Amino acid sequence: MDLIDHPDNPVPDGAKAGFATTPDGVRIRYAHWAGTGEHRRGTVTLLQGRAEFIEKYFEVVEDLRKRGFDVVAFDWRGQGGSQRVTRSARRGHISNFRKFRTDLRTILKEVSLAHYAGPHFALAHSTGGLVLLSDTARLRTMLDRAVITSPLLGLPSGSHALGIGDSYRRFMRIVTLGLLGKPPLRASAPKTSAIVEKVGYPLARLISIIGLGRLYVPGGNSKLMVPFDKNRQTSDRTRFERCRKVLDKAPELGIGSATFGWLNAAARTMMPLRKRTAGPGIKLPCLMLGAGEDRIVSTPIIEDFVARTRSAAYVEIPGAAHEIMMERDVYRDQFWAAFDAFIPGFEAEQELAEARLKSTATVVRDANKPGLAEVSQA
Repeated sequence: MDLIDHPDNPVPDGAKAGFATTPDGVRIRYAHWAGTGEHRRGTVTLLQGRAEFIEKYFEVVEDLRKRGFDVVAFDWRGQGGSQRVTRSARRGHISNFRKFRTDLRTILKEVSLAHYAGPHFALAHSTGGLVLLSDTARLRTMLDRAVITSPLLGLPSGSHALGIGDSYRRFMRIVTLGLLGKPPLRASAPKTSAIVEKVGYPLARLISIIGLGRLYVPGGNSKLMVPFDKNRQTSDRTRFERCRKVLDKAPELGIGSATFGWLNAAARTMMPLRKRTAGPGIKLPCLMLGAGEDRIVSTPIIEDFVARTRSAAYVEIPGAAHEIMMERDVYRDQFWAAFDAFIPGFEAEQELAEARLKSTATVVRDANKPGLAEVSQA
């Protein structure tokens, strides 16, 4: 399908879109753009989060192109314009994250590495970050560095992102007449949702084993968006509404809630990365950014992971919600400052250009001094 153009979200100039077919026969939609900056600084491949689509990242694409990067974006199987994996097109389902890793490798081999020059970088968000981190042993030969925002390494304490925590607490309040089931105080809250990890993950595993993995998680449905005042993605109303307008025009891009199968697949990918031995195994240099007000993934868990990963650096943006790249400018500016400092070829080239200008100015100034020519010739 073609990229969806909207007056409030126009397709960046020079887009080339198409489909790549994975080894297991799934059609993955992609788009790519050449950089527009004065100097080419490499290629960035965008790894979106769950339920997202290429069009949502048009602003990010332009930001990268202005920095001199060629950009490749794609939709994971089962969402956006890529081939669906269930008969119900709106179910956010996957049975194993290995399939997402296949999508990523296919795009890197057939698009990013095939059409654009290096160095090659990844810019991943949330679920995209989890997919990347679970495959760094292979990706370190294909990518030079990666920047990851709000990687999905755990659900936050008191999480109601999947409905399980809320349902459990509501049940306990009814049974105990309000004595139990209250959400924990923020200061004493654990780093991740114990209810989801001790009850939700095993339940998702069991339901998937008996063949019901395509059922929505508790509270899940086929709705594409929630009202702005109930969203947990961003505090920027304009960017939130821009996404909604795109989905209003092309609802086929969107998907609803996650299924038990998706939750089981995510848990089986997350939990090995939570082991103390996982960090040293990450060889790909990464910068991870956590959102200070994230209510979808656990920011403390991200910080813990980075603390035991020698190849990773960490920056937290206080006040930002989950989708840092879709946040208000006060938060996005901090993200881009961190990105520019970490990705080689941008800040380093700026400093080199400034040094060259100073050097040229010094030569011109010194050339006007008497006796310079004689000294130079000696």
